[in-house]
Amino acid sequence: MHKASTSSANRANFQGNHKTQKSPNNGKAKAKKSPNTDINVADVEMLLNPRSNLTKEQKERRKMMEGFVTKTFERAENESDGSDIDTSASTSNKGKSKAARPTDRKRRLQAEDSPPADANNNNTKNGKDGKVSKESASTQGASATKRKPPRSQGLEHTSPIQVDGEALACPLVRKSLPAAGASGASGPAKSCPLPEKRKSLPAGAAKSKSQVIKQEALEEASNEAQLLALPIETHKTDSIEEGRRVLQWLLNPIKVNHFFDDFWEHTAFVVQRKNPHYYSKLISFKMIDEMLVRHRLDFTINVDVTTYKNGKRETLNPEGRALPPVVWGLYSEGCSIRILNPSTYLVGLRQVCSIMQEFFHCLVGANVYLTPPNSQGFAPHYDDIEAFVIQVEGRKRWRLYEPPSGSDQLCRNSSSNFDQEQLGEPILDEVLEAGDLLYFPRGTVHQAITEEEQHSLHITLSVYQQQAYVNLLEKLMPIVLKKAIKQSVALRRGLPLHTFHVLGEAQRANRSDSRNQLVENVQKLVTKHLMPSAQDIDEAVDQLAKKFQHEALPPIILPEEQVRTVFGSRSTADEQGNAICDYEFDTKTSVRLLRANILRLVTEEDGSVRIYHHVDNGFEYCKYEPIFMEILPEEAAAVELLISAYPYYLTVGQMPLDSAARKVEVVTALWERGLLMTEKPFK
Repeated sequence: MHKASTSSANRANFQGNHKTQKSPNNGKAKAKKSPNTDINVADVEMLLNPRSNLTKEQKERRKMMEGFVTKTFERAENESDGSDIDTSASTSNKGKSKAARPTDRKRRLQAEDSPPADANNNNTKNGKDGKVSKESASTQGASATKRKPPRSQGLEHTSPIQVDGEALACPLVRKSLPAAGASGASGPAKSCPLPEKRKSLPAGAAKSKSQVIKQEALEEASNEAQLLALPIETHKTDSIEEGRRVLQWLLNPIKVNHFFDDFWEHTAFVVQRKNPHYYSKLISFKMIDEMLVRHRLDFTINVDVTTYKNGKRETLNPEGRALPPVVWGLYSEGCSIRILNPSTYLVGLRQVCSIMQEFFHCLVGANVYLTPPNSQGFAPHYDDIEAFVIQVEGRKRWRLYEPPSGSDQLCRNSSSNFDQEQLGEPILDEVLEAGDLLYFPRGTVHQAITEEEQHSLHITLSVYQQQAYVNLLEKLMPIVLKKAIKQSVALRRGLPLHTFHVLGEAQRANRSDSRNQLVENVQKLVTKHLMPSAQDIDEAVDQLAKKFQHEALPPIILPEEQVRTVFGSRSTADEQGNAICDYEFDTKTSVRLLRANILRLVTEEDGSVRIYHHVDNGFEYCKYEPIFMEILPEEAAAVELLISAYPYYLTVGQMPLDSAARKVEVVTALWERGLLMTEKPFK
């Protein structure tokens, strides 16, 4: 069993020097005592903790220290000459050390916009066959260029971002590059409060050829209840039906059957709800800020900073950790922020993805995009995924275009960037508001831009990457050919001596009978010997299913499930030090699979029988090697019975094994791996 490794946050000791200011009346009045600004380890711990966990004295101390650190940065900037300073060595000025600019404010320009992850959060790794997909923007293309970072002219301290009356991380805004479309240099406040929304499209917007479905606003409580309310007996639910329920909540008012009949893989559509809080539980400005504070997210690995101006796409990722002041400073300069794999840190979003993957039987990925007003972060492009764009905050104008050619429809790989001149008339031109949904199939060219006074926060859920018939055939044909070679002497016979004289690109003009005869012979061999059997197709599908088990998110164990699984088990030791488990199976114990797709039973080429599963997968894409347990061939029948019986429970005594002891042994082993759940808790 693999266990996710955890890394503790880096700690650093800071020492600040503060001089007491003298009274302006030549010492006649007593100088005011300065507060102690020496920052010690306890202060660092206090700054990292949530404000809600601090005492009143600690909050006052924290407020004072934050102001002191900010003033220190300002003083350092005012003393500098405006150029980037290497912090590896201090620069002297008249015998005094000049403060160096924090290294996390330096930008690292990337010459090529090639991301580490796609819309499914698939990091390309050595030895892994990972296809790279791009989310709501391409990350490759000839139009991407390099530019030098703007010359800084000092930092301006803005008011802290506040949500619900609580100050979040304080943004530091460069004076040299104010936020695009903003009247001043101040940063966003209260999760970017929105001006009054326009009811019409911007000038020049084309009429949408795709469908726009409007839904009357529902009560907020009922909207949240559709997603968050769990069945009374969660241990008896069907995970596939739960996935369907979440998809229905996502699509409302479109019915799931209607969606697959009329839209899936061929037609884009927009759902306009006039309900800004419909998706608000999934992500917010405040959640992003807290995520950056509490967890280590690194630029390029977890966070991308992008711009798209004058037809050129740039990735402007600094090095190292994505700290809140750096991220919000770049955002205030007009850069778009893309967060890769946010479900690692946001449990609610991870639960949506985890449940939906049961319905689609493939990885459901998620990326988050935060775009400032009057900005576009990505060039026009198409992706190799089915995209569900969930607008959470603000507004964003989306323009969709037909695939450039027939070969791009339902594409296998994402495109490079397109120039505006390459685009035709849009098939959809709509402004998404908070609570709206946009769906479009893979191969659909798209671009999006915020309005002059509106920011945008949206999630893109991506499904069905590399899940086509061609992917099945890529697994199937090698299986068929390998078996045919063993069974057919005709396939093993040598080629005629004149083959290379009559076949080939240079020989296409040859119309001889010998050429025609050879072509006919090859076609007959394929037709006769390379027709797959049902068993061959089963084997190929198992190989695709193994891939899903490797990529899938681990299940989220609910409280009612925890007391029925190994995850709620607690063991003790007796006086002699022997371990005592708090569970014991017998033939009357009822069990079932934890999820419909929690495992895959596979017979390998060498005849071994393995159970591949994703119970212990990491939150990151393919963090571990495929996880499996090997069983005896005669034990496979018990696993097959559990698969076919789901979601119903079976007693241990019903397992098709030769003895009661063997039945208990096999079921206990599966339960201890987290694959099974009992109908009743053991305690």
